Amino acid sequence: MKSQQHNQGELRELNVEIETQLLDDLETMSKNSGLAKDELVAIAIKRFRSSHADYMGIDLDYP
Repeated sequence: MKSQQHNQGELRELNVEIETQLLDDLETMSKNSGLAKDELVAIAIKRFRSSHADYMGIDLDYP
């Protein structure tokens, strides 16, 4: 995972309000992994997006 590149294209800023504990956990994860918080957020959103294609309007037909 650390070898993958994230946030390489055109970047835009995202300001959100989240629970204090989530932000504390994000800061801990960033410190322990050596990855920037914005990179961890990008990874999390990419994983969420791949798990919820229906939110993107993509109809997957699994056998």
